Amino acid sequence: MVATVLLQLVKEGRLGLDDKLAEVLPEATQQDLVERADEITVRQMIRHTSGIPDFFASGQFDDPFDFTTYYPPVDLVKASRKLHRTGEPGEKFSYSNTNYFLLGMIIEKVTGRSLSAELTQRLFVPLGMSHTYLTTKPPQGIKGPHGHGYYPDAAGKPRDVDRQNASFGGAAGGVISTAHDVSAFQRAFVQGKLLPSSLQQEVVPPPSGGGLCGSEPVVRASAGNGPGFLAVTYTSDDGRRQFAMSTTLKVKNEQAMAVGEAIDQAAKAVLCQEK
Repeated sequence: MVATVLLQLVKEGRLGLDDKLAEVLPEATQQDLVERADEITVRQMIRHTSGIPDFFASGQFDDPFDFTTYYPPVDLVKASRKLHRTGEPGEKFSYSNTNYFLLGMIIEKVTGRSLSAELTQRLFVPLGMSHTYLTTKPPQGIKGPHGHGYYPDAAGKPRDVDRQNASFGGAAGGVISTAHDVSAFQRAFVQGKLLPSSLQQEVVPPPSGGGLCGSEPVVRASAGNGPGFLAVTYTSDDGRRQFAMSTTLKVKNEQAMAVGEAIDQAAKAVLCQEK
């Protein structure tokens, strides 16, 4: 969603994919937030090929039960500055939440509005995503009735984590939504209602095969997880067939492979045509 908003700004001519980070966010250099900011491009941050390390790797933010401490985005970016780069700019893919915090800062710099306001105006309202919103600061969290995820504490006892620290979401995954609303976004995206195909491909490259089904129809998955939660939305390439599932966990996410495999099997049963 954040990449889509940023690419809409590119379409409007308000910045370019080859613009350097130091140009569109001067404080990255002025405050020494990012090494080689004068070489890293907007495109590289979107694609996670910038070489900027993930601030989580600093080890400063490892407590999944810290629900209240507020960390401004600039402080999270600063934490990544102490780490070794993951590669040369544009060299290889290396997932980093820092990339998207920087993209969120760029959106706010270019528009003069909050990221939340831009997401709401450009995506949530037009697509009827009435149960979707961005959280950025504690104690913001999930509103209304919802599933509760659990994460084991140091003693292995599952603890409720539906009050995750909003500081660590923001532009890098802070949107809270529902399976229905995420499906609406994915459907509009693949149907070309949000971006022209040339810009779509900056986020999702053209399919090289059938994805989930192995052949036609082409079905692709968009998945995400956080402590206690795992969600997947499957969308056919024409946006006409979808299957969404949101699950709650009581194990660490890296131990939830069997859950992901079970979700895949359910999606195949619903979406894939047997010959």
